[in-house]
Amino acid sequence: MIRRQKKTFAIIGLSTFGQYMARFLAERKFDVIVVDNDESRVERVKSFVTKGIIADATDKPTLERLGLKDADAVIVSLGEFIDASLLVLLYLKEIGVDEIYVKVLTEDHAKIVNLVGVTEIIFPEKDSAFTMAQRIDNCNVLDFIPLVEGYSIIDLAPPASFSGKTLGDLDLRNKYGVQVIIIKQATPDNVVVVPTAGHCIKQSDILIVLGRNEDLEQLKSLE
Repeated sequence: MIRRQKKTFAIIGLSTFGQYMARFLAERKFDVIVVDNDESRVERVKSFVTKGIIADATDKPTLERLGLKDADAVIVSLGEFIDASLLVLLYLKEIGVDEIYVKVLTEDHAKIVNLVGVTEIIFPEKDSAFTMAQRIDNCNVLDFIPLVEGYSIIDLAPPASFSGKTLGDLDLRNKYGVQVIIIKQATPDNVVVVPTAGHCIKQSDILIVLGRNEDLEQLKSLE
């Protein structure tokens, strides 16, 4: 049996976002290296990360000595300090780090980061607000996950008109252009992956639906 090498992730900047990211990655059994110039922040996470480093990441020689080029990805969580965030991003690119994720707080910061080039821009406040707006817009929508541009996945409590009908009866793919990919059943407790056309919908089910945003909006308006 081939054993996969454990992935290593580095987090520069232990803001609240950075601390949560470190914990979540550590809980998934990855090696996590954190870097911050504030000793107290490093102390808060050192019990569950692989290595905590007190250092100024805006100093290029220091950044080079940390060996971050060998990490599978580096997450820059210095969004509140735009100048420091951009400087660290530039140095990471210069020392040859391929996978870089950058947290931003403003649209202008995102535009500049995008020009420099990163794997992904993280905009937590904007993303959270967008997801919350989707949820409070329709009480049936329990969760919302954006995918590639224009497409998303939603957790949908079935409208009353769905109850007792099969997926074949509803014909959601042809009528609305969406696809039910998973059904979470409460009675009995079960998960059905890629349900068949003969699956009968219960009011207690949760439908995981994939589709274009405009088609999902139409689906959410059903009663």
